[in-house]
Amino acid sequence: MKVINRFLLIILIALTFSNYSFPESQTSERYVIGFGSCITEKRDQPIWPAIKQENLDEFFFMGDNVYGDNEETGLLDDMKIAYTLQKTKFPKWLGDIKVNAIWDDHDYGKNDGGFEYPLKSESQDLFLEFWEVAKDDPRWDREGIYFSEIRDIFNLKVNLIGLDTRFHRSPLGQTERPYSPIEDTSRTMLGKDQWNWLIDKLDQQSDLNIIVSSIQVIPTNHVFEKWGNFPHERAKLIKLIEESKIPTIIISGDRHKAGIYKLNNLIELTSSSMNKPLPIYISKIWDLISKETDKHLIGNMYYPENYGTVTIDKGGNVLVELKNLNGETVNSIKLK
Repeated sequence: MKVINRFLLIILIALTFSNYSFPESQTSERYVIGFGSCITEKRDQPIWPAIKQENLDEFFFMGDNVYGDNEETGLLDDMKIAYTLQKTKFPKWLGDIKVNAIWDDHDYGKNDGGFEYPLKSESQDLFLEFWEVAKDDPRWDREGIYFSEIRDIFNLKVNLIGLDTRFHRSPLGQTERPYSPIEDTSRTMLGKDQWNWLIDKLDQQSDLNIIVSSIQVIPTNHVFEKWGNFPHERAKLIKLIEESKIPTIIISGDRHKAGIYKLNNLIELTSSSMNKPLPIYISKIWDLISKETDKHLIGNMYYPENYGTVTIDKGGNVLVELKNLNGETVNSIKLK
């Protein structure tokens, strides 16, 4: 009889916990999300050992995750080859943690491309297949790869939001760099549907929003791609964030250089590139010609290989860090 009672007790316990969702990060003193961008499949990727030492809970690829665009044909043959090669370059341990991704121009299909790219839907299918996005995910049924996920981290509700700055983006004011701000307010960065979706997500109750944009939001003092090329769209996004009253971090890539920016209480970490930094001589020449002195930049730009982390500890403290090829902190800021 004791054996039967013990067996029934085990069954009862199993049934009790079968539908219980354990909060994330119950066995650790901190929760760490890694971020990186601009990682070509055509080169070695020596940055992974440093990232592995972070003991990440998840990693977020922020675009230019392969370099498969073909400027001559615009076709996706090179994209397929790039994805196949990249699978062999990623470390196996990435399969043991949560991985998310958005795209930028070079894994979208056209350098600096937007809505005008004719194969964007086909490219989206390739992207979702490569990142093994579940077939019941909304991204398979809508135009664009934007998404959001909620994390419960040490009693903090964290909303992780990935934007698509390619699929619906209106043409830039010029056909090639340098790009200047566009005054035409009918042009868009996200498109109507994605804007409505984002407004809804920012209306949701959370303790921290992490918004991932492939291109920079806060900086305006350069001639490359940025939200500032659509000043009305940049202003709209910043206003929405401020009106939400929720602490927010923006993470961006694209630039092949890195830095931390602060606009009022809004923080942006730009982390780029993981293995395709600007050559040193180009960086020095560029600094002589037009050194970036954006008033929102904290410290200096960082040119060599890099990645970023956002660390949340049990006390609710949030630390944003930019790290180099050896895992050393180059710059950091705490979210207040």
